[in-house]
Amino acid sequence: MIKVKQLEMGYVQTNTYLLEIDNKVVIIDPCADPHNDISRIEAQLHDKDVLAILLTHGHFDHISGVDAVAKKYQCPVYMYHEELHYLKNANVNLSNQTPEPFIVEADAIGIDCEPLDIGPFEFDVIKTAGHTSGSISYIIGNDIFDGDFIFNQSIGRTDLPSGSMQTMNQSLKEFIDEFGDKDITLYPGHGNITTLNNELKINPFIKNLV
Repeated sequence: MIKVKQLEMGYVQTNTYLLEIDNKVVIIDPCADPHNDISRIEAQLHDKDVLAILLTHGHFDHISGVDAVAKKYQCPVYMYHEELHYLKNANVNLSNQTPEPFIVEADAIGIDCEPLDIGPFEFDVIKTAGHTSGSISYIIGNDIFDGDFIFNQSIGRTDLPSGSMQTMNQSLKEFIDEFGDKDITLYPGHGNITTLNNELKINPFIKNLV
């Protein structure tokens, strides 16, 4: 049975997710609090075996805790291969727009949209582009960790570099076609956890596409 812990972290209240099965943990989008503080993440990980970090995309608020977590727990980092360069450029990951510009020193492993098995965790990886051109989501069971794709009653912004409203709409249509008739829980990069069924009813950006 998977346990999910949601932490709102950093300058823009980014959701960091800790997934646990049998004391083994995968962390999705580790964001640090100001001054590179990951103490609230660490407080959840006493006596846990951290297996990996998974990134949905390369913006600063989803990657700011990567180095501190990877160094402390000696775990690998995975992200979509097209966005590896975000880690190494403060102008691209947009941390240049914050009080703490940074690059990530850890070398991430580039992945594609193929199953990803990490210990007891079996993820499917799908591309959910629109917020960025290389945004991905991680599926485990009926839970989807979708980064800045679908939010509670909204969607990720598309006006940042490599974002596209046209691409977002296409991704949303494909997502709804694939999962619209399933009992899916969405774990977004910001805001409240929701369900796809709920968003199909109340999310104006999705209702217009159905």
